[in-house]
Amino acid sequence: MEDIGKIISNGFETYTKNLVLVIPFILNAVITGILAVVMVGIGFFYLFGSSLSAIGSASTSQAAAAILLPLITRHFYEIVILVIVYFLVFLFFQSFFMAGAISMAQKATETGKSDLSAMIEAGKKNVVNLYLAEILVTLLALAGIVFIVPGATRVNLDQLLSGNNTDAVLVLAGGVFLWAIYIAIISLFLAVFSYALVIENLGPVDGITAGFGFFKAHKSDVFLLWVVTGIILIVLMILDEIFRGIPVLDIIWQFASFIINFLIIPPLTTLWWVRLYMTRTGKKLYFNDLLAHPNDLEKLKAGK
Repeated sequence: MEDIGKIISNGFETYTKNLVLVIPFILNAVITGILAVVMVGIGFFYLFGSSLSAIGSASTSQAAAAILLPLITRHFYEIVILVIVYFLVFLFFQSFFMAGAISMAQKATETGKSDLSAMIEAGKKNVVNLYLAEILVTLLALAGIVFIVPGATRVNLDQLLSGNNTDAVLVLAGGVFLWAIYIAIISLFLAVFSYALVIENLGPVDGITAGFGFFKAHKSDVFLLWVVTGIILIVLMILDEIFRGIPVLDIIWQFASFIINFLIIPPLTTLWWVRLYMTRTGKKLYFNDLLAHPNDLEKLKAGK
């Protein structure tokens, strides 16, 4: 039973020896990024193409917003449908690569080495189950929309910039804040569901149930690792704000931030969650982890 500090250090060591773990996240970012550009471009020109000249010729940002907001109101349902379609397609690709990344992290944690064959095999095997589970969790998170209904029904988008909707905007902001808290609670309770689903080869509902059951059995461990990952993201956001106003350092930081956010944090946190799940469920761990414990190694050599 490794503590959180040991899980973090062992996970980092495993990642340094398996940089291939970053590939699923790179592929996911590239494919979903291209998809976003294509769908947003097509959707924007389809919905607002006739008004692009007016928006472009607007003298101020407020004038452009005054033209754009009524158009958004007029095409609200089309925008919602476009967002839903993109989300469903995006989620499918994400589920494939996330399942592959979890399996690669599992293999690296078990054997010390991983490869892309684990990503492809696990992606094909678990993509549908993880995709459906992600949709169920998303619907559960969307249930919190009830918090913003009172404010949303009172806000008039056409007068949003006029200052006439102050009370309604405050109610809407309060609802958004409560919704954010609700989503944070869901993310904590179900932090491990995708890892349980892939590692145990479970169905959508069973994976969610197993994830919640793991949280109930190991609340403090899940909470600590959840907080650690959250603190890392907050620190990166603070550094973004610090370096934003410094020209030279801002350029350097943008490059470093890209590497950290896309090439280090995702595979590393995946390893941490996989290792936490495996250590707490009695799964096999990488043999070399015993090298730090001479007594265990001597017992292993003696066949005990």
